[in-house]
Formats: sequence, C-alpha cells, structure tokens
Amino acid sequence: MCSQVFRKMSSNIHVSTAARACTPNPGDEGKRGNSITRTMSAADAFACLATSVSSDAVRRAHALHLDADPEILHKLRVSLRRLRSLWWAYQPLLDRQDSELQRGEFKSLANAAGKTRDWDVLRDLLSAEQSMHEFASLLEFVDEHRAAALSFSRKTIGNAGVERIIERALTGARHQLDLRAVSPTIDAFARERVESAEKALMKRVKRVALQEGVGYATLHDVRIAGKKLRYLLEFFSPVLDGSHEDGIARLTSVQDELGKLNDVVTSETLLREYSFQLGEPKTVEAAVGFLEELRKRHMRAAREILRRTTG
Repeated sequence: MCSQVFRKMSSNIHVSTAARACTPNPGDEGKRGNSITRTMSAADAFACLATSVSSDAVRRAHALHLDADPEILHKLRVSLRRLRSLWWAYQPLLDRQDSELQRGEFKSLANAAGKTRDWDVLRDLLSAEQSMHEFASLLEFVDEHRAAALSFSRKTIGNAGVERIIERALTGARHQLDLRAVSPTIDAFARERVESAEKALMKRVKRVALQEGVGYATLHDVRIAGKKLRYLLEFFSPVLDGSHEDGIARLTSVQDELGKLNDVVTSETLLREYSFQLGEPKTVEAAVGFLEELRKRHMRAAREILRRTTG
C-alpha cells in the first residue's frame, strides 16, 4: 500500500487521496509514522514515512503562499528538518552523494524559513529584560527587520519550488531503494540506526563532561545530535521496544537548556550582524552586552546538566 502511495505522489503530491492514507491521524502533524509495521521492508517503511513528512512540508508551503503567519514558516522549517533526518536515517541504503545533496537542499529551504523566527526570538529576549524600556527604540528597528525577513522568507520559499524539490528527492530515493537486491526488515534497520544515533549523541555528551571550558560549537553539536535521535525515535517508534526511551528522558532537560542557549547565540549573532542598521549604537551595545551575559549563563547551566547526566 505505502509503496503504491509513494509512487503516486510523483504525479500529484499535494492532493493524492492515497498519499493521505499513509499519514498519521489528524492533529499529529506528521510527527509519527504510525502506519509502519514490523512486517515491512525498510524500503516500504521509507515510502510511508516520506509520504507523511513530505506531505506535511508541501502543505505548509502552500499555506504560506496564502497566509503570512510566521507560525506556518516555523512548522515548515520543522518539516524540512525532519526530512533531513529521514534522509540521514536511510543514508546507508541510499547513494551517499545524492543523499547529501538532498539534505543540503532541505537545509537551505529550512534556513530561508527560519529568518523570521530569529527576529521573533531576538525580540522576545529583549522584551523579557526587566529594563526593557532601555531597548524600546531598538525594538522598533527589530520589528522593521522582522517584517522584511517575513517577506523575504515567503518570496524565497515561493520561488524555490518546494513541491518540485521534494518530489524529485522522493522519486530518486525510491528508485535507489528499488535497485537494491535485498531490503532489510524495518525493525532491524530502525534498531541499528537509532543505536547509531544514540552512540553519536553520547560521544558528544561525554566530550562536554570530560573537557573543561568547552565552547558553544561543542554544545551545539550535542543539541543537533539529540534532535536527530529524537526524530528517529518518532519515525521508528511503532517498531521499536521501549529500551531507547530512558536515555532520551534523561536528556530532556539539557535539550531544553541547549535550545535556550541556541536562541541566545542566534540573537546575539543577528544583533551584531545588523548593528549598524538598528539605531543608536549605545543601545545596541547594551543589548549585545545583555545577550553576552545571558549566553554565558546558559552555557554554564548546559555544561552542568550534561556533567550530571553522565555522572
């Protein structure tokens, strides 16, 4: 069923009734591949998973054409990140060069979709400061740039041809999977890929725990590895046992802290990049100083949580 669905998507990805049959229940927003089963091959499971996630991404892209709601952009970026993770999960069964090319395209689209949220996060951080009146004039400039970013994101996504890019990626991946003489069962394949993602994550966590004064780049690697593992668990949860959940539960707090750190670093970078376009230099300098202190605080907190996690 899912294999047939996957092939039909190449002709009409956004309206195929059969394609919708492969998606999870309404309200789940494509976060889980509920239709995959242990009896499937890894190739057929990919068809179901890719149908669900890609349909969600295309739906968001179409909605963005009609509505400038930044939340649509955010959800589109999440869908594109999930596609990148799915291609990473299946990389051992795909052509490596082509897989990296597709993941790069998904990343470029996600980056284009993310600019508006970056300005929203910066605004939220500055607004949360108790002495926010100090940044009142700065926030006006932030709002202007945020509006420009939203317009840029919508135009870039609209011109990129998201549906065409995804359709090409799906067709190519399925062709590569069909050429394989033997496809492993999904339960064995899923277990192997999740274990690989777990090892990669714990390697990065231990690096933080064992080294003093690790920088943001190292902490960011932990965050990315943790998100990748979470996405894989969501994809493959119907065919996995519960042995992987405990480790993820222990890392929930640090993922939250690393997310806050990433928001601060992104906001600080944005503020520095546009410093000459945001009004009074002294106000911008004060805002940069505020974010610097916030970054140091979150880095200390993240390092401490990671050390406790491995202790």
